[in-house]
Amino acid sequence: MQKQKILQSAQRKKSLIYQKDLEDGNVLVSQPALETSLFYTIEEIAILIEELMEMDAPRDGNGRLLEVRAKGHWFELEVAKRLGYNYPPSSGLFPDIRHQVLEIKHHTGKSITVDFGRYYPGSEEIINETWNQKLQIKVNQVRYLIALAPPPSYKVATLILLTGAQIMDVFGVSPKATIKYQMGISKKWCEEHKGKMLVGESIWSLLYRHSEK
Repeated sequence: MQKQKILQSAQRKKSLIYQKDLEDGNVLVSQPALETSLFYTIEEIAILIEELMEMDAPRDGNGRLLEVRAKGHWFELEVAKRLGYNYPPSSGLFPDIRHQVLEIKHHTGKSITVDFGRYYPGSEEIINETWNQKLQIKVNQVRYLIALAPPPSYKVATLILLTGAQIMDVFGVSPKATIKYQMGISKKWCEEHKGKMLVGESIWSLLYRHSEK
């Protein structure tokens, strides 16, 4: 599908989400993805969040980066707004934007280690939550958005948008966990993908705003 067609489809869904979220008494972003007409493809998510590239990390009144949890929740809200939601995701959900089965990470470290918590991204297990009784989504079907914003600028330099299964293919995650599952990303990989977004099997060069296989 050409990028213009992806954008048109994404904008149509965004408009529907925006209106429904205003009309619904429940926070739509935290509801299960029961309506396929409101469910973005991974490419549609990518095209709506491209503008997050080079976004500054949030800071407190003294210019210090926010703590990990607060910074993460801030970034979840920034993503949600670009997908058409009016209200922020509830803190502590898995996935963060349940309505799009989207888990979100924002990393500002020099050495990249992504924490997946208690959910192993390659797992074939069905997420054992009440909201998932009808959908029966597996952990490896969850979409992960990982923003890398390294020092010294702490601006988003790379965006990664993959399913749990695709993360296993690209990076691999050890099936052994101590407190939580973790994944390292090499400095070389980060340098090679600076200014780019990894979207499934495609690399989008955001500088020139086109995609290539």
